[in-house]
Amino acid sequence: MLEMLLDKKLLFVLMGMLTGLGVADKCIVSMTMKRMIEAAGSMSKSNHPLMRLVRAKFEHACMISDTVENVGVFVDKYLYEYKVCGLRLHSLRRLEKMCSGLLIVTGLAGAGITCQVYGMGDEALRMGAAGCGLGILVWLFHLTTDENYCMQMAKNYMVDYLENVCLHKYEKANQKERTGRRDNAIKKDETNDTKEEKAEKEDKTEQEEKEESVPVSGSGVVQMQRESRRKERVKENARNLAKASARLAGTDGS
Repeated sequence: MLEMLLDKKLLFVLMGMLTGLGVADKCIVSMTMKRMIEAAGSMSKSNHPLMRLVRAKFEHACMISDTVENVGVFVDKYLYEYKVCGLRLHSLRRLEKMCSGLLIVTGLAGAGITCQVYGMGDEALRMGAAGCGLGILVWLFHLTTDENYCMQMAKNYMVDYLENVCLHKYEKANQKERTGRRDNAIKKDETNDTKEEKAEKEDKTEQEEKEESVPVSGSGVVQMQRESRRKERVKENARNLAKASARLAGTDGS
């Protein structure tokens, strides 16, 4: 079994596959990071899937609770869940380091197997050197771009747009909507009060006409009617004052 692995160069094939996977994974991550930074820089006009998702979710959150308390955590959530080629971006970034480590392990394991089968020789040294060298090369290729810095840059652009542009825009829209509702409520209350006052004046006029149509039999009756009308006027003024106070208190409270 071990001789077959060495004779068919299966370990070298495995190291080649790991090297190709690490390089391809690094290229995919670098291209994804570049597109993400460009999209985050112009987030208001970007058609990037992540930017559209974050904008839609942020708008929905503002509609529900008027504001988002921690925008940084909100952005981190969707950055962590973002997928590329069916895998999360975080997992792809870890795969680069895993390929480098597996190459070194495969090279050392191949060197140990070669020593066990053929003894210590040039083949064992070649196997170990190939695995360790390819692992170091993949690791150095991984260091050609600072992925942590790219992620932080994209996050800062997104937080800046959401916190300094979107949030204020939604706050102003909500404030205008609340002001419009308050004005409509005040107008409605004033209309209802006007209708009530008109109805009261009409009732009062009808009552006075009825009283005037009744024949007066003496000065005592006239005095009683004047007193009753005076009390009604006092009550009407008190009601109007109470309505005005309630309307003013409602406007200040809203």
